[in-house]
Parts: sequence; C-alpha cells; structure tokens
Amino acid sequence: MRSLLPGIVNCALLVWGAVSIHAQPINLPAAPATLARWMYPFNLEPANRDSASTFAAFGNIGSFDTRDGQYLIGWNLSNSIPPWQGARNYLISRVRVTLTINGDPNQPYYAYSGTLRDYRTYFPTNDPRYLPSADPNCAIELYGAGFRGAFTNASGTVIPYAATNFPQAGPFFVKSGGGDYTNRVAYAACYDTNGVLVDVSDNVGDNGTNEVANPFEVAPFAIGKNADYTPGELMPEASTLTFDLNLDDPLIYGYVQQSLNQGNLSLMASSLVNANYFSGTPNWPDFYTIFNVLADPDQYPLLQIEGTVVRTNLDADADGLPDDWEQFYFNALSAGATNSAIGDGVSNAAKYIAGTNPTNTAANFKVLSVQRQAAVTEIRFNFAPSRQYMIGWSDDLQHWQTITNPALNYSSAWLAKTGTNVSYPAPVYAVWHDTNVLGLQRFYRVNVR
Repeated sequence: MRSLLPGIVNCALLVWGAVSIHAQPINLPAAPATLARWMYPFNLEPANRDSASTFAAFGNIGSFDTRDGQYLIGWNLSNSIPPWQGARNYLISRVRVTLTINGDPNQPYYAYSGTLRDYRTYFPTNDPRYLPSADPNCAIELYGAGFRGAFTNASGTVIPYAATNFPQAGPFFVKSGGGDYTNRVAYAACYDTNGVLVDVSDNVGDNGTNEVANPFEVAPFAIGKNADYTPGELMPEASTLTFDLNLDDPLIYGYVQQSLNQGNLSLMASSLVNANYFSGTPNWPDFYTIFNVLADPDQYPLLQIEGTVVRTNLDADADGLPDDWEQFYFNALSAGATNSAIGDGVSNAAKYIAGTNPTNTAANFKVLSVQRQAAVTEIRFNFAPSRQYMIGWSDDLQHWQTITNPALNYSSAWLAKTGTNVSYPAPVYAVWHDTNVLGLQRFYRVNVR
C-alpha cells in the first residue's frame, strides 16, 4: 500500500491583527512566588504555612490520594510579562523553578534522587506488573496545576476555580463533594494521551482506599535536580532542587505559553516518597514557602523565564518574518522568509508558521510514520503547541477530503513503554487514526496553520 506523499505537507500563511506591546525580551531572573499553598487535607486553615512537604500515602490508610502532600506554587506575571498577546507569540527558551529545603539543620532526611522511576515500580510486589527499581529513592516531580470546583462571586455568579483565581486561602475540598479524596480542588496534573490535563494524584493505582483499576504512566513537567548530590545522599537544610521544564514536550511548552498569555503560571510539586508517618524521623522533603520569616528571599520558590514575545506586525527589514522571531532564533535579522537558514530545504516562513525551531532540522514539521492494520491507518507526526492541524486524504490524488482540528492522540516511548527510547523524557508525537480505509491504497497530507 502506498499511503503517504511526503512532499504534500502544506502551510498556509495567516494574517494576524496588529498588536502593540512593550519590552519584548522575557528575562525574569528569579521571581518569588506569589502563591505558595501546601495542598494537604489537614492544612485547611490557616493556609499561609511556612513550609510545605511532598509525600505519598500508600496502602489502605483512609481516603488519601497516593500523592498525599502536594505543594501548589504560582506566579502572577502580568506586571513583568505582557499578557494577552496570543499564546503562540510567546517563545520560551528556559523555565526554571527552584525550591529550597527546610528542616532540621542537624538532621537531613530527604534522600536525593534525580531520576524518574517507572510507575510500575510503585505497585505492590505481588502485582504481576510490578517492576523492581534500581533506585529505591524518589525524585521530586513538578507538574502543571489542575483545578476543580467553583466559587460564587459577589454578583452571585458561579466561577470555576482556575490558576487565575485560586487564592492563597482557597479551599482544599470541593464543597459539593465533602471531604472525599477525589475532591482535592487543586491537584498535580499532566497531559494524557488525548492532550487533556488530568489528575495524577493516584496514577500508580492506589487511592488510599481501593486499588485504581487503570494506573497510568506520567510525564512530569520537570524533575528536581542538584548536581552536588548523588542518589541516596541526604540533602540538608538550605540545599536546593532546580526544575527545568521540559520544553521539548510541545504540550508542556503550550501550557507555559497559555499561562503567560493569561498572566499567571501555576505549578504543583509532588512526590511518591512513601511517608514514614509513625516511625520517628521524617523521610520526605519539606520546602520553604513565602511565609517563612526565617528564610531569605532567595530561599522562597523562585521562577526564571527566558524568551521573547513576538510582535507579528513588526518586520523592519520587510523580509516576511517578524523581527522578534528572527532575533530569538538567530540573534539577527538576516534569515529571510523564502530561504532556509540551515539549508535543509524547508523555508524559514514554513517553520515560522509550523511553530518549529528553524535551527534544528530534526524539529521540522513532518510525518514520522504511516501504518495500516485492517481498515485503520495510523499517522504519526511531530507537532507544535498553539497550532491548528488539518488532515486530508485521497484515494486517487484527484479528489481530497479534509478534516480540520482532527481528534488527535499524543504519545511517547516513555508513556507507551515501547520503542527505542523508553526513558524519561522522550519525544512526544501526535497520532491520528483513519478508521474508514476501504480501498487498497490511500494518500494523506497533513497541513498546519
């Protein structure tokens, strides 16, 4: 079966409305969080606790999420980064969060790990799916923040909770659901295979009362690292963990873009450190919050962002490419729309439209594979955030049918546990299924705009 014409990957130039913004480069060196909330069932009030810990609760010990203690941190960025410029116009080269460990200066107790463990290593040892782990310790993971529940404003309107309106003293439980473990208002979230943010509080299959039927692997936004410590080494008070968000994952990149567009970035620190609640010395990490009077300002949760905001109407050299886009990737205005800056045959204009890195051939928008089984064809392609995709098909190369915004799935070797890169992080790709292939051959093309 001939199922793909690799040359038919079209791009359409969009004309965007003029905008006017200030100070295009984004250089946020070390901004303290404006929200620092320990999301733990017993931290209802007061909500301005001076430290926040992350740990897990395994086994049937009441209605607790496996990821029991979570740490919600947020930054209101509207005064430092111009919001509402369109998500795709935020180009980001770095997002780093730094957390500082609080605790007894004479007795460190969190054993460092900078490696993400397979979710199956947390299953009960008698589970046939259980896998032993080479590292018995647990990394601290950073996720997006998801929200459920709602509040009623002064006008009597019911407003769903979101990163832009969840206050420091916001509720832990959803009011309508009482205190059931499934009703944590703010939760650690990552993207599922449908590209939707999902609660990962119980991803390893234990919700504190029953075994969850369908545990699943996760791809955190970042893992806490410190090159000064080896796996298993205890981290003392005032040591730090840095979290560099995985911007190679388009879903995570898109989360950052959308957050900057809204003027607020919220993240959730979590871990699967099995808390030794009743055995004396704690074994979980405890972090300073912005309310700790003994902490120095540089020990608060800190955010660094580097990038730029693209003014789509600014093209001083009239070469068909926004100047900010050229400066971000080339540090010059010498690229030009019709040529390829690195000579790979794909024009800079096409890369700008597709949202790919024009200096990296491997990032080019392309179909990765086409496979057919029975009457279903699977197409995999690399993608970029904040873009719209269209898939066309033809049985004769004369008559084409096209679907805009097709239902896509997203996967990686790490999530699927298949392929040659079954480790975190792994490249993420988009998947589309044609479920009505009746003839012996079909041709496909994928467009982006």
